[in-house]
Amino acid sequence: MEDNNSREQLNELSGQLMDLFVSDLFTKNKVDIEKVKARITDDQRENLRQTVEQLKAQVEDFLESRTVLKVEESEGKTEGQAATNPLREAILQRKQMKRNNKNNTNR
Repeated sequence: MEDNNSREQLNELSGQLMDLFVSDLFTKNKVDIEKVKARITDDQRENLRQTVEQLKAQVEDFLESRTVLKVEESEGKTEGQAATNPLREAILQRKQMKRNNKNNTNR
């Protein structure tokens, strides 16, 4: 449910940004939107629709893959809490070695 809600929000936001971008582009180039709509052919309209549908499908696939990755990452973190980051492990080993060296020199 939350995932669908976030997708709807993303789709709405991306639509708003696209509208803003296109209207700004038309304004900068002094293009009359009504004239452009009148000149577009049926083939061009169909191509635009197909392109939009393909982009929507790609966005959905991307969002699904991101969701799967997040789930896998969270499962991996809970399963492998003991298995830490190698860099973190190396830093912890160095700290431990320094402590051991200090303890050995203090004796």
